[in-house]
Amino acid sequence: MATDFAPQLQEMKAYFDSGATQSYAFRIEQLKRLNAAIVLHEREIAEALFQDLHKSEEEVWVTETGLVLNELNFAIRKLRSWMKPQRVSTNLLNFPSRSSVLAEPHGVVLIISPWNYPFQLLFSPLVGALAAGNCVVLKPSEFAPHTAAVMGRIIADVFQPQHVCYVEGEGHEVIPALMNKFTFNYVFYTGGTAVGKAIYKMAADKLTPVTLELGGKSPCVVSAHADLKVAAKRIAFAKFSNAGQMCVAPDYVLVHESVKAQFVDLFTQTITGFFGADPAQHENFGRIINA
Repeated sequence: MATDFAPQLQEMKAYFDSGATQSYAFRIEQLKRLNAAIVLHEREIAEALFQDLHKSEEEVWVTETGLVLNELNFAIRKLRSWMKPQRVSTNLLNFPSRSSVLAEPHGVVLIISPWNYPFQLLFSPLVGALAAGNCVVLKPSEFAPHTAAVMGRIIADVFQPQHVCYVEGEGHEVIPALMNKFTFNYVFYTGGTAVGKAIYKMAADKLTPVTLELGGKSPCVVSAHADLKVAAKRIAFAKFSNAGQMCVAPDYVLVHESVKAQFVDLFTQTITGFFGADPAQHENFGRIINA
């Protein structure tokens, strides 16, 4: 990787150390500016997500932009109370002093997002990082290029580069170039287990705290006494939302043998009811962009 991120990252560290990001006035302004920018670019975001993942407008709102805007509004309402010292009881050793807990930002943090919900899974942790007063490096997924381009324009319009830095490129090149050359104060990663392990190892070498939100298995069990019509509809909804590209999408179904044939028939009918006889032609049928 030819790019040297060290100068930019050191500039961000100096900016954080100056205390510029830590006042209530600064934090609330950044949150409000981001909120306004998302609203302004909402149509553009939806179009990009359709190009990348074939998401409908309704699905974009429910799973992407709506979630981020709700989180922003919540943070804006609660920020002042979050920043206040929280009184706690004093132990006997420190009696008769008073004790309180004051939340402080970590510093320069790295957020790495996946391709299945490329907007929401980058911007939701960004909201928390901004509210806490951090400087933030954002690494979007390269597998959703249209959405990444829109997000990059939003970040450039809203934030100073020493406060929020947006880094694109191949993850296997960019992430080591970032983490091996600089000591982040926190790393937040959402994605697959294999990459999560690699990130965990790089972070462990520098004792960097991490949050890893990884995938797993999500089986469904249908008993002999289940409401098969309801079960078929709920399982199909969960499996075909975002073309099944989410960590809680059902991987397989365990059906009691006495109702297997009936369930399969109802499940097939449900899919046809959702997307018609040729799902690939339906406007609300998503696209798998990375298997």
